[in-house]
Amino acid sequence: MKNFKLVALVILSLTAISEDGRLDRDPNDYKYTSLGIYAFDAKDDSGLEAKFSLSLPGPLYLVAEAKADGVNVDNETYDKFTKAIRIGAHVGIGDVLNSISAGGVSLKLENFLDVFLELGIKATDIDSDINFSESDSQANVITGIRFGNSNAWEGKIFVDFSKETEVVQQKCPVNLICTAFETSQVTYVLDDETDQKFGFVATYNLNKKSAVTIETSTSKVLDSVIKIGYQINF
Repeated sequence: MKNFKLVALVILSLTAISEDGRLDRDPNDYKYTSLGIYAFDAKDDSGLEAKFSLSLPGPLYLVAEAKADGVNVDNETYDKFTKAIRIGAHVGIGDVLNSISAGGVSLKLENFLDVFLELGIKATDIDSDINFSESDSQANVITGIRFGNSNAWEGKIFVDFSKETEVVQQKCPVNLICTAFETSQVTYVLDDETDQKFGFVATYNLNKKSAVTIETSTSKVLDSVIKIGYQINF
């Protein structure tokens, strides 16, 4: 959490000194059509992720992503593949607030940030070399805000809601005696409660077509993750 706050503070400071108009864009011209590849690292595993976003008519957009990483349990490595597809919608905060009037007085605020919501499904497959293979699919909801200057630094704060699957080593129940073989077995577990990942993404637009990103996120179930990547904008 300390790292999360530090990164957020640094990026917000950089956003404040962004160069207006450097790329001849409106400051809030956030791109919803892009292709990116990212490398991430957590406490016990690392991996790669690819993400494609496509702007649709109106405020809608489509997101498809795939992630591959390894999970280490009792000196064994398990390959974890996660795929997700979501439909999103975004709206400028100014458009929302300006549509509200009180006592005949209407607001005239700029769209200094975007609010977004994505709904979809996430599928997870876990395999290993010891005849272990499991898979499942769960609902996936992501919501948050985008802010900053699309000519330089942008920021995104999000919350990711979905159930997580884990590979865990079996534990011997209390008051029972278990053999070494029984406690060496692994189990595929779907968590009962929906996980909440809180994340922050900083994006620097190198030019009109490309950007670099850094992301940090925390989770109730999984380890904290640091992610860096390169993104092509269309």
